[in-house]
Amino acid sequence: MCHGAFWIELHGSLRTVVCLDCGARCSRRELGRRLRAANVGFDLLAAQSAPDGDAVLPERLIEQFTVVPCRRCGDGTVKPEVVFFGETVPRDTVARCFEWVDAARSLLVLGSSLTVMSSYRFIIRARKLGIPIAIVNRGPTRGDTDATVKLDAGLGDVLPLVVDRLRSTQRAP
Repeated sequence: MCHGAFWIELHGSLRTVVCLDCGARCSRRELGRRLRAANVGFDLLAAQSAPDGDAVLPERLIEQFTVVPCRRCGDGTVKPEVVFFGETVPRDTVARCFEWVDAARSLLVLGSSLTVMSSYRFIIRARKLGIPIAIVNRGPTRGDTDATVKLDAGLGDVLPLVVDRLRSTQRAP
């Protein structure tokens, strides 16, 4: 969700990892460096990549792999800072989103099918408040009938055009 120059990645981001024990955060890039250093020679090419970024590893690779601990507590399990299926969106994130919808002149949804209620509830709120809703997503979404504008396209195709347009309008006297 975007509010002025601010946005919320409602279900988190793969850019950051969080320790489940102490809450420490670090970049996924930093964790990757630590994992590569702890697993020199690891045969990553033997893993089968899945569409969601996961990988299927043969048992022999799992046994060879060294998991690095949290840097702060030295013991915790780290995971990407995303809301996985069955988890809930943090309360403060939900509250902030409702505040922004309540204050918004319009709502722009980017790259979401709005299948789960954790995202669709903001569409419901915007609709009840009479706030125009624009959705950019490849394929149908749960909010299509609520949308004032629906663009069936990929974000990689659309967002560069939007940025170019915004830059050109800002340059105009």
